[in-house]
Amino acid sequence: MQAVKTRLAEEIMEEIDGLSKEKLKEVLGFVSYIKAKETIDPTQAYFWTKGWQKMEAEADKDKKARKIIGDGTAKGLIRELKS
Repeated sequence: MQAVKTRLAEEIMEEIDGLSKEKLKEVLGFVSYIKAKETIDPTQAYFWTKGWQKMEAEADKDKKARKIIGDGTAKGLIRELKS
């Protein structure tokens, strides 16, 4: 079994060798998705999709740049919209 795991690890390393930083992040995200898939609620699987993760990253950038209304929470947004 160890020999099979070692060979698979070698094959994976060959495949990712030379990938850009962004592509490596994508691979890592996919690996995280596969690992989490066994432990997460299936109704929450959308959160791990590439599209959703892209939107999360954009939201984090907006929060950091203070391009949000309120304090970044739904309650904060509603409070600001009501005022």
